[in-house]
Amino acid sequence: MRISAFLVVTILVFGFTPIVSLHAQFYNKEVKAEILVEKGSEFTTFKASAENLTPSDYPLQYDFMIFKTDASGNTSKSNQVEDFFIKGNDKKLLAQVNINYNDEGEIIIVLLLYDKDGKPIGKDRIVLEDGGKSEIDPKREQRFAASQDQAKPQDGFVINGLVIQNTLTKAGRDFYRYFYSEYYNKGIVSAKNITIDEAPGRGRSTRISVKVADQLVWQFFSQPRKEFLKNMANTALDRSIAYLQRLQQQKEQITRY
Repeated sequence: MRISAFLVVTILVFGFTPIVSLHAQFYNKEVKAEILVEKGSEFTTFKASAENLTPSDYPLQYDFMIFKTDASGNTSKSNQVEDFFIKGNDKKLLAQVNINYNDEGEIIIVLLLYDKDGKPIGKDRIVLEDGGKSEIDPKREQRFAASQDQAKPQDGFVINGLVIQNTLTKAGRDFYRYFYSEYYNKGIVSAKNITIDEAPGRGRSTRISVKVADQLVWQFFSQPRKEFLKNMANTALDRSIAYLQRLQQQKEQITRY
């Protein structure tokens, strides 16, 4: 018996059948789909992201869907579908949608990732039962701090890892700026601090080091050229993401055992 495309989407979104539980173990193993949340003054932004957990590059497709059900039980759907390419151990923000705090009715937000053969390999889902007023798991929220001088959080509020800057020169500050810009744009949420240190090096140059949780992941001698610093920032971020992924995998293995 042939199952319609609409029924397949319904099963994945609403979880009506044990088929979802049976196949859930195959999702988010190689490329992880995740919906990140950023709260504003008037609306909440939901960001679709993909994180490659392997060293291999992948051509993929995403489908970012919004289902809204009004008081009469009528459901409407809007979605964005697009092909994209993700490098090994990289993370990408794919799309975003704003939900106003005044939006009413149940809202379901779904992100699906497909491989080149159209097979779903990653998924994430958020259900807002009370529309824009719904409480959201705080673990999903993006919170960023630019330096160690950030004010301490209030009791009961746990801030994510900081990107700490200890630079000496303009080249060091430029590197930090390029690094942090990509860190933010990729929607990275980490419990570990990332520290950028700059120390005197050979001749007139300095040595810039990037550490994740005090573990050195990248180091180089600085140059003032913009393209060089941007390339170093991208490389350092790639190494940082890969190390954060290894830490997460180790944590999951310890939890299982």
